[in-house]
Amino acid sequence: MNIHPVRVLLIDDDEEDYILTRYIFDEFKDHQFRLDWLDNFDDGFRVLNENRHDIYLVDYRLGERTGLELLREAIKTGCAAPIILLTGQDDKEIDFQAMKAGAADYLVKSELTAPLLERAIRYSLKHARSLEEIQNSEAKFRSVIQSASDAILLVNEDGRITLWNKGAEAIFGYRESEVIGLPITSIMGAKYAQKALAVGVRFTLETVLTPFDGKIIETAGRRKDGSEFPLELSGSVWKSSEGIYYTAILRDITERRRAEARLVHEATHDSLTGLPNRAHFTTILQEAILCAKADETHQFAVLFLDLDRFKVINDGLGHVIGDKLLIAIAERLQSCLRPGDIVSRFGGDEFTLLLDNIKDSDTVTEVAERLQSKLAAPFKIDSFEVFTSASIGIIMSDASHDTPESFLRDADTAMYRAKEAGKARYEIFNRAMHVRNMNLLQIENDLRKSIERRDFRVFYQPIVNLETGENNEFEALIRWEHPELGFVSPTEFIPVAEETGLIIPIGEWVLEESVRQISEWQNLFPKRELSVSVNLSAKQLMHPNLIKQVGEIMKSSALPPECLKLEVTESTVMGNAETALEVLSELCALGVRLSTDDFGTGYSSLSYLHRFPFERLKIDRSFIGKLDSDAKSEEIVRTIVTLAENLHLEVVAEGIETEEQLRQLQSLGCQFGQGFLFSKPVAVAQAEKLLSKGLEFKMPELSFPIELNSIFEVAEVQ
Repeated sequence: MNIHPVRVLLIDDDEEDYILTRYIFDEFKDHQFRLDWLDNFDDGFRVLNENRHDIYLVDYRLGERTGLELLREAIKTGCAAPIILLTGQDDKEIDFQAMKAGAADYLVKSELTAPLLERAIRYSLKHARSLEEIQNSEAKFRSVIQSASDAILLVNEDGRITLWNKGAEAIFGYRESEVIGLPITSIMGAKYAQKALAVGVRFTLETVLTPFDGKIIETAGRRKDGSEFPLELSGSVWKSSEGIYYTAILRDITERRRAEARLVHEATHDSLTGLPNRAHFTTILQEAILCAKADETHQFAVLFLDLDRFKVINDGLGHVIGDKLLIAIAERLQSCLRPGDIVSRFGGDEFTLLLDNIKDSDTVTEVAERLQSKLAAPFKIDSFEVFTSASIGIIMSDASHDTPESFLRDADTAMYRAKEAGKARYEIFNRAMHVRNMNLLQIENDLRKSIERRDFRVFYQPIVNLETGENNEFEALIRWEHPELGFVSPTEFIPVAEETGLIIPIGEWVLEESVRQISEWQNLFPKRELSVSVNLSAKQLMHPNLIKQVGEIMKSSALPPECLKLEVTESTVMGNAETALEVLSELCALGVRLSTDDFGTGYSSLSYLHRFPFERLKIDRSFIGKLDSDAKSEEIVRTIVTLAENLHLEVVAEGIETEEQLRQLQSLGCQFGQGFLFSKPVAVAQAEKLLSKGLEFKMPELSFPIELNSIFEVAEVQ
C-alpha cells in the first residue's frame, strides 16, 4: 500500500537553517516526509497560494518582511494548509500574534528537536483535518443556524399560523399563544394585509408564499404595537400526511435599510460639508434638463463657484482651518439660496449651484451678487479672522446644452474668465468663450505636434549700442511656423504653452538653437564680439533641470558664457523670490549674464534690483512708445536710466520706432536699444546679411530705416 509522503515546505532566508532543519527531518522515526525549501517572502507567498504542500514551516525573519506578515496574507488569500511559525527567540508577543493570525503552532528554533517538530507537524495536520470536518458539518447546518434568530412560521393551507418561534416573538412582539391560529395577514403591513383580506385566503397562499418558494422578497411587517417595519420574506412549500404547509422565514431589515440609507447618503453627499457631491449634483442637473425639455417655459441656471486664494489660506493656516472654512462657506451659500435651489461641493474649493425655475437672468445675477456679498464678510475660524472671495461662472439653460457635462464645462469656463478678469466677480457664459476654449485646445494640440516636427523658428532682432551704432548683440525670439496657418503670433501660443507646460521643451529648444547659432556666427565673423539674449519663462526658471540644461548647452557649443544673456521679467522673479534668487545665483555662477525684462511694469523696487544678480535692465516698450507725446513717460525713463547708472547696470530700451524716440533716449544717456527703427526680428539668413555687410547704425542722424527695409526684403513676422 503506497502512502503519499507529507509534503512540507520550509520558507527561510537562511540556508544554514534549512540544512539544520533537513538534518532534523532525517532523524524522524517515520520518514514519510518530503521537505522543500524557499528562501524569500515573494516566492513563499506564491507557493502558499498554490496549496501544493500539506504543511508550511515559516521563519519569522524573511529579509525586509516577516513570516507573521506572510502568515496573515496567506490566510487572507485562502491558504488552507496549517502554518507553523519558527522564530529565533521565545517572544510571547510574537507567539500571541501568530496564534491570533491563525498559525497552527509556534516553535523556537533553538529548542527544536526531531520529536518536537514531528509531533508539532502531526498535531497540526490532525487538528487541520478535524477542523475541516467540523467546518463541513457546520456548512450543512449553517442555513438552519442562521435562520434561528429570524422569525420562523408554519402556515397551513388556510393561511393561518400553526408554528411561531422565539425569533418571531422577538421581532413582532407577540407570544406564540397570541398568534397561533391567526391569519398571516395579521402580522403584515396594513396596505398589504387589506388587499389580501379583500381578495381572500387564496391570495395569501398563492400570492404571498407559493410564488416565492425558495426565493426572497421584501415587504412590510406589523408589530403588536401597530408599528410597521421593512421585512424580508422567504418561503417554501412542503406536503405531509396532514396536508400542505408553507414555511415562512421572516427577517427584520430595519437596520439594513438604515445602513443602506446611510450608504446612499454617503455616496451622494460630501463628507465634510454635508452638501450633495459632484455625482449627486450631476443627477439633479440631469433631471432639471429633462424637465426643461418637457416644458419650454421652464428655465434654470448653473453657477460654478471657485474660492479665490483658498490655497494660500489652506497652506498658511493649515488644513484643519481650511476644512472649517469650507464648512462655514457651505452654510453661507445655503443661506443665500431660494427654496428648491441646490448647492453642492464639487470638489476641493469648488461649489456648484442649481437655481431652478427662474424667470430671467436678473434673478440669477441677484443671487450671484448676494453670494459675493455674503462671502465678503470675514469668517471667524477659531482664533483667526479669515477673508475670502469667490469667482463665479454662470450658464443659463438653453437648447444648445443637453447634458450635465456641457453645462458644467461652460459654467467652469465662465468662472475662469471671471478669475482672469480680476476675481471676486461673476461672468455669464457666452458662445465666444466656448469658441475661445476650442481655439486654445486646438492650439495646444497643434503645439504638441509641432514640437515633434520642430515647426519652430528663431528670429533675431539687433540690440544696438545707441552711442556708437554698433550691432554685436541679438535678442532671440521664437516664431511658430504652423504647417497650415503660417506664422502664428507668439501672443497667441506662448500663454497656452505656459499653461500646459509645453513651454519647457519649447524654451529648451530656443535656448539650444540660439546658443548654437550665435556660436556659429562667432566663427563666421571672428572680428565681432557677438552675443545673444534669450527669454526665460516663469516655468523654465522654476524647472529643476534648468541649471543642468544651460550648463550642458554651453558646454556642447563652446560659447563663452558671458556671450549668453538670459532675460526674466520682474513678475517672474518676484512671484517666487527666494527660489528665483537661488536659481539666478547659480546661473550667474556659470558666467551667464542676467537681465530683467519689461522693467517698470511689475514689482520694480530698489531691494529687487539690489538682491538679484542682474547686470542689465530693459525698459518696457510701453514707456518708450509714449516718449514722443507723454512727458510723464520721459520722466519715468529718465528715472530708470539714472537708477541703472547709479547701480552700475546696463540699460536697454525696447520698442524704439521713431527717430525722435531715439534722440530722446540718447539725450537721457540710454546705452542700448532695439526696435523696428533698426530692424524687425528677422530670420537667420537676413541677420547674416546684416552681419556680413558689417553694418553699423549711424548716430544720431538717422537715414537708415529705408535702407534697412531694402536689406530685409523678405516680409518679416512681427
